[in-house]
Amino acid sequence: MRFIFFLLLFVFMGSLLAQTTVNPDISVIGELDLTHLDEETTLSASSIEIAIEGYVNPYARAEVYLHKHLDGHPIELEEAVLSIERGLPLGFALRAGKFRPEFGGMNKQHLHLFPYIILPEPVAQVLGDHKWSSAGLEAKWLLPLPWYNNLSFAYLQEGISTEGHAHDEEQEVETHAETGKAFSARYSSFFDLGEVSHLEVGLSTYQLLDDSDANMAALDFKYKWRPNKYRSITWQNELLRLGPVTHVEEGGAEELHEVIAAYSMLNYQFNKVWNVGAIVDYSSDIEESVYKSSGLFVGFSPVEETTVLRIFVKQAQHGDHNPGFLLQAQLLWSLGPHKAHQF
Repeated sequence: MRFIFFLLLFVFMGSLLAQTTVNPDISVIGELDLTHLDEETTLSASSIEIAIEGYVNPYARAEVYLHKHLDGHPIELEEAVLSIERGLPLGFALRAGKFRPEFGGMNKQHLHLFPYIILPEPVAQVLGDHKWSSAGLEAKWLLPLPWYNNLSFAYLQEGISTEGHAHDEEQEVETHAETGKAFSARYSSFFDLGEVSHLEVGLSTYQLLDDSDANMAALDFKYKWRPNKYRSITWQNELLRLGPVTHVEEGGAEELHEVIAAYSMLNYQFNKVWNVGAIVDYSSDIEESVYKSSGLFVGFSPVEETTVLRIFVKQAQHGDHNPGFLLQAQLLWSLGPHKAHQF
């Protein structure tokens, strides 16, 4: 064990010292949103992402993502991570810095890659509107098996905040519950089902270290059929279970509830510039009520990966409230190699 520790330390320090002179890739992704909700229509250019990416040396890659989410809000450091992707023994890889941990099928993806514009509400309830990122250290192990099997485990400075949002007439104010250090892990397997299709299955777990009741588990699977670069069918699904959440009942009594959240998304890219799809989602408990919704989306990429126009229509049912209707259009553009859309 002592030999492996010093070997890992040697490789890690060597990757930091063996700098290259290659300039990093710098990209900007902009967003314009038109939203119609509850008989009110708003237009906003509310999101800008700046990506700085490049190889530190042949073994390590650095990525920095800055994001401005809302007008009037400061620029946020979304990720700043060093990844050692090769050169470590036994098929290990490491990530260090601030990053999105390997948890479930959606947490690592950037929002501009979603064909349905916004996060499913049950996922936002569990992971947050902009998903979960934290300073920490993550190790990934490619298991020595005949098919692809990957095990990742991470130690994080900040756990998942499960507190929601406060609203006032002026603006939406994001509120965060105080969290402590956390541990997460994910095991995933990748199966080839033929020459043009595959299935990926993942199982994730999360635990807040100073609170044994604050835990979460996720099961995700994704099927993809891709006969060529511009045609594909993607079916992505995820089931999340959040440990007991405290509700304050009438009279001040506290009651614990388990939250089950899920979504299923089907996307069909049928040529170079068009895709269509549908998504359904469900939560057993959002603000003490059942939530479920269904939506349709369409995407048009007139200039390949650099510009994308998306339209999303959703109807949601929350508890005993009347069904809500959302119509959203989004224009994404990118400057640089980090694209608004990836085929």
